[in-house]
Amino acid sequence: MHRSQVEKLALIVVALMVAGYTWASDLPAGKYSEWTTEKEIFVPMRDGVHLDTDVWLPKGATEKLPTVLVRTPYDKDNLEEQVTDGWAEFFVTHGYAVVVQSERGRYFSQGDFQNILQGAGEDGYDTVEWIVKQPWSNGKVGTSGCSSSSENQPRLAAGNPPGLAALIAVGLGNGVGSIPGSITQGGFYRGGVPLLKAWGDWYAHMAPTERLLLPANSSQEQRIRLRKTYTLNPEDLLTGAELQTLAHLPSRDILRADGGALAAFDKYITWTPADPRWGEVNYINDGMKPRVPALYVEGWHDPAIAQTTYLFKYLQGLGTPNQHLIIAPGPHCSPSYERLVHHFVSTSAHDVAQPWSASAKASEVSKSLDKLDMAHLKVGELDIGDARYQGLDLGYSKLFLNWLDYWLKGDKGALEELPPVQLFIMGKGWVSDKQWPLGSTHFTTYYLTEDSSSSQWAGRGLLSRTESHKPGRASYIYDPSEPTPSLVDDYDSPAPDLRPLEARSDMLVYSTATLTKPLTIAGPIEVVLYVSSSGKDTDFMAKLTDVYSDGTSVKLTDDAFRVRYREGFDKRVLMDRGRVYEIKLTNMATAIRFPAGHRIRLDISSSSFPWYERNLNTGGNNYDESIGVAVENSVYHGSPHASHIVLPVLPD
Repeated sequence: MHRSQVEKLALIVVALMVAGYTWASDLPAGKYSEWTTEKEIFVPMRDGVHLDTDVWLPKGATEKLPTVLVRTPYDKDNLEEQVTDGWAEFFVTHGYAVVVQSERGRYFSQGDFQNILQGAGEDGYDTVEWIVKQPWSNGKVGTSGCSSSSENQPRLAAGNPPGLAALIAVGLGNGVGSIPGSITQGGFYRGGVPLLKAWGDWYAHMAPTERLLLPANSSQEQRIRLRKTYTLNPEDLLTGAELQTLAHLPSRDILRADGGALAAFDKYITWTPADPRWGEVNYINDGMKPRVPALYVEGWHDPAIAQTTYLFKYLQGLGTPNQHLIIAPGPHCSPSYERLVHHFVSTSAHDVAQPWSASAKASEVSKSLDKLDMAHLKVGELDIGDARYQGLDLGYSKLFLNWLDYWLKGDKGALEELPPVQLFIMGKGWVSDKQWPLGSTHFTTYYLTEDSSSSQWAGRGLLSRTESHKPGRASYIYDPSEPTPSLVDDYDSPAPDLRPLEARSDMLVYSTATLTKPLTIAGPIEVVLYVSSSGKDTDFMAKLTDVYSDGTSVKLTDDAFRVRYREGFDKRVLMDRGRVYEIKLTNMATAIRFPAGHRIRLDISSSSFPWYERNLNTGGNNYDESIGVAVENSVYHGSPHASHIVLPVLPD
């Protein structure tokens, strides 16, 4: 570690200690202090393929053990957070076997990785069956993980393996394919618009379909040696030239332009949301009926938050028992960093020259600590405050341990009555209910209208509770060669100040009057727009923001829609020049208390590049085109085309 890194880590430790980090004393101490790890076990699947698996067992345990299963596409030593962030160690010291398995076609596992979540259903089922037959198993398995390691859990649960007793799925929304209200195919789309940057990045350096192969008939000892000597992690070819790469046209060749390994992105970008080939991907879909008790844990700033809420609502509609939804502030997987922060602070306060784990890079630890002081959380421009689970130090650790003790160990005193829904409302705190959306929600419509007090329209308008009977429209030029930028990466910096974008001529801005009293919203958000275009097809993007008294406009959530899909994702219906069409943007959710003195704002544009793929406006396939056309796009307001946003308002 460089000296500068040591100094930075020391400063962070001191800052956290001064800020009042006190680690809870009532979290039960681990029963075991040592464990054994057997690596590179080849576990057979039903088709003869073997999956590379590690087994952690508490040393000295004489009783049969419940098991925590982590199935992952990531490097088990350096990228899988259940290992690198201390969760596997936490579970094994509390009397659990921990099984960490590379998915089919990843790292040393056999088979092909042709699609995201490869084998989530059948391979997951076979692995549970293998675990319960082991001499150390008590016959009960729980799953744990974040991101792709959680996204495979709902599909596994849909098969209802007899030995699967519980799920802990954090940041799971991209595991949802097509269910009522949400056809995003694992978050690859919003309203039919591909999320270009998120998935281009991920497939390029996390999950290519081509890879180096082990020698035929490798032995366990050989795999252990090779694992210590080599890494099979792909290079991140987009780093340093990301915008240039993502701007490449046609979009189907974005990853090919860098000359790297083939990836599933290469084919997904050419599919439509209703393409039957999505059925090959192991998402959870409409018609599936999982019955496994589940904790679904999300962050309001996770790009896939809406998919998780739609899944929960779908399961509620089926009457599925023991399903729980917990949503806190923070970006993708933020609850999973709890043990990373705790372990680093508690073990490094006396010797900051030593990283808390040999597998954790100092810069990564530093970055996590910098972003995820959960007792004093700041996400982008949002100062959130104490965002710990129920205000407790190590709150998620307590919750997850009690959840597993209840379902896997039969400890009926471990888990007090748990509300089905727990939400953190930013600016207010934790609330609970029996349902999503919350039972006290009053869905309230705000209409887009002109600002009559302004001497010049210039793309600025009002959000009003009163529908105007005066018809009007606001227009702008959308040029795909000069698209409205995304400004930031929604995974790393999800709550930026949007004022630089709102000053552009290709963005419309609608704001409420200054609030005279606080207003609280929590739940799903719908935007209904009446639009027209001079082109054959185009996109519309919506962003909800919190506007401070000084003018800062902080993004809370966003959505997109490709107009060709207005009659269904299984249809491609182009636009007639100047004709008005209704579109609905339904993939947004948040929870915040807007203070008095703030305003609520809706921004509308036709691109957010490179986060979303640009629409070239030609009406063609888009993915195989290189030349776009500039168009005039319009949003209508006032009767009979009263564009509006519906907010989930709570009593304050």
